[in-house]
Amino acid sequence: MARSSRNRLQIELAPQHQRLLHTLGERMGSGGDAETTRRVFDVVENIADRIRHGYKLAVVPAEDEHPDAVPELTRALRPELNYTYLVLRPHPWRRQLSFKGHRLTVGQFLGRMRTETWTPEEAAAQFELPAEAAYEALDYGERYASLIAAEDAEDARAAKSLMHAAAAG
Repeated sequence: MARSSRNRLQIELAPQHQRLLHTLGERMGSGGDAETTRRVFDVVENIADRIRHGYKLAVVPAEDEHPDAVPELTRALRPELNYTYLVLRPHPWRRQLSFKGHRLTVGQFLGRMRTETWTPEEAAAQFELPAEAAYEALDYGERYASLIAAEDAEDARAAKSLMHAAAAG
């Protein structure tokens, strides 16, 4: 019987570590806790490799001109920094990005684009956006499909709850 070159690790996580792992998994587009953990180890390996090669880790504001020491982690935790036309808007629970200068989320844009069967260029024109913004939305939608789906489900649940309340009152 051939032995695997991988080792299995089973650990107990504190609730805050479970939440962090789940959040990182959603934002990294991982397929579960095991894949997220492997990706986190890749980030740690990247940090260790850079330190071994004479670098030191520094935390500076995102606007700083210095190169990012851990781009994988920055992309996972601050996806809006990867896009020109998409921003994170303050909201009590919504975490998906919206278009700069519009109150339109990526999920709303992509949903309408699919419903109307518009090309990215047609959708951009309908919302008075540059075509590049539509392509950014498509990229973001692929990377964060689970987040968008979860927020769509929450929107549907809230709408249903409002309809029930209106019918009862």
